[in-house]
Amino acid sequence: MLVGAAVSGAVALVVGLAASCGPGGGEPDARPSSSAPAPVPAQTAAPVLPSGYSPTEPVLDDSFADPAAIKVGDTYFAYGTNGGDAMMPVATAPAPAGPWTRSPGDGLAALPAWAESGWTWAPEVVAPRREGDPYLLYFTARRRGADVQCIGIATAKSPAGPFLPRDGEPLICPEDLGGAIDAASFVEDDGTRFLLYKSDARATAAIYLVQLTSDGLELAAPPSRILGRGGDEPVLVEAPDLVKRGGKYVLFYSAGWYFKSNYQTRYAVASSIWGPYEKGAAPIQSTDLYGEKVEGPGSADVLSDGTRDYLLFHGITEYHGGSRVTRPMYVAPLGWDGTRPVVRGVPVRHEAEAGALNGCVSALPRPNASGGKAAGPFARGDCRVDVRVFAPVAGEYEVRVQYANRSGADSDLQLTVNGTAGATVKLGATEGADWTSVTAKVRLGGGWNTLGLGRLAGAGRPAGKGQIDYIEVR
Repeated sequence: MLVGAAVSGAVALVVGLAASCGPGGGEPDARPSSSAPAPVPAQTAAPVLPSGYSPTEPVLDDSFADPAAIKVGDTYFAYGTNGGDAMMPVATAPAPAGPWTRSPGDGLAALPAWAESGWTWAPEVVAPRREGDPYLLYFTARRRGADVQCIGIATAKSPAGPFLPRDGEPLICPEDLGGAIDAASFVEDDGTRFLLYKSDARATAAIYLVQLTSDGLELAAPPSRILGRGGDEPVLVEAPDLVKRGGKYVLFYSAGWYFKSNYQTRYAVASSIWGPYEKGAAPIQSTDLYGEKVEGPGSADVLSDGTRDYLLFHGITEYHGGSRVTRPMYVAPLGWDGTRPVVRGVPVRHEAEAGALNGCVSALPRPNASGGKAAGPFARGDCRVDVRVFAPVAGEYEVRVQYANRSGADSDLQLTVNGTAGATVKLGATEGADWTSVTAKVRLGGGWNTLGLGRLAGAGRPAGKGQIDYIEVR
């Protein structure tokens, strides 16, 4: 234990210096993880991303599961589930998307007497709201002599640690519900503190909310169950994270087993922090949504840089048998369509027949189309469809146009973005009942955009026709 504290102290010194040496110096700017960024209007500049960054590639190659992060000064600190030789690995970066560097040593110096080593999960660090207050760490650990996990507290003077656990009993340990895991902090604008967590027994797994004392160290009231598993969700719900956007409370959570590919991220919205929470119609992250580029995405945490939001989460890169998997950390820019979260890197499909059709183009019943209909045919030069699409942040996107063209000749369409010509899309001739696709790259503004597809006709242009099933933005 003393060795661990010494190593963590060295980490704290090195990283603490990095945090304090940014422009301006002085007291670090510590912000609660639930604080909202300034509103970002549509068509704003794209976020600055490091070279080689991709929202579907890990920002840390090694396992860094259940990530959560805070900003202190000009440095971002991320914390993960135990792995390797660290009960709580720590990583730092100059920006949310990285580059991230894993710190040496262990951010958690020791475990309390009630906890068994090797089972330290899902850390949540909360920055102090007042000068002189400590950084708070809520962590999950297995209780000695009992097959349950509980939530404990540790404190530190630096965001890098070493975090020292509080003596005595766990903060939360409902043994009648199989224990508790996955603590997540939320701080209201008036400073009122709350903690979310998951009850751990599979049969009764649910998300709970409890108010804390002003120092965040004790429960101030009995907990309340605010969200349970729905019939369309796999196995159980867990890993809550709560933010306030658009005047509403938006609760992110995971569904399924973390070690299986159907693990996914979902969300629910409420007008009151206590609910009732209305769930979104579908996952916002899943293996299928990513086209298997990210497997089992979940345990999401919202991080703000003061201007826009990012989503930290883990995905599965290796299976080692049973529940043993490698889960590195990913980061993706996060946009908001009102209270609906939209994650960069997750393709979003828009049915063409739901767009604005100019009369020359109409909605055609097509049983083998994704929505049962398609838009077409593009038979003349005045044929056009306009489809509104949402981009979480400004940047370059790939537009995939699903189409069929059984006219026997190619057809050229002009793709426009917000009224400006973007690219020419060729609908090659197709046969039979199958649909195919063509892609183009365009720049979209953050927020709502209008993609137009219009027939290019005239001398030298191919005379074919075509039908559009959907447009997918990725």
